[in-house]
Amino acid sequence: MSVNLPPIPQVRGISRRRLLGYVGVGLVSSLMSPLSLDAFAASSQNSPQNLERFMLVSRALTGKRQLNGHIGQRIYQVLIGKIGGFDQKLASLQPLPAGEPHQWPLLQQQIARQILQGWYIGVIGEGTNAAVISYENALMFDAVSDVLVIRSYCPNKPGYWAAKPDVAL
Repeated sequence: MSVNLPPIPQVRGISRRRLLGYVGVGLVSSLMSPLSLDAFAASSQNSPQNLERFMLVSRALTGKRQLNGHIGQRIYQVLIGKIGGFDQKLASLQPLPAGEPHQWPLLQQQIARQILQGWYIGVIGEGTNAAVISYENALMFDAVSDVLVIRSYCPNKPGYWAAKPDVAL
């Protein structure tokens, strides 16, 4: 005796599994984008002359003749996205104002700090608004590069540096 089962209905369209996959890919790709769409649009409208001005000001502020162009471009793009009218404010730093930096107008001090923060620390901003530019190529490591290797891991248990070392006499 055979049992006659009705045929399985065919559903046209996309399966749940595929739909969830598309949603997952879309979510991950949106989270991986380091710049907002406004910042991306602003960076695509800027001319190479503005980037070159940024690099000239960066060389003057850091005192370095050679700076990484890719990192400079990234810093410039992030600053354009974070600071409205950045190119006009940047123009006020070319040439650098006379006198000590603490004597400069407040706006010029703030712009100079943002630029130097990007080059030396490799991060612009703080907290959840921070944009990571570079770790390994941050200029803060240049001072000790002849002696220390830049670590990307903890060589011991957390907080090992706080313990008093054993001194053998």
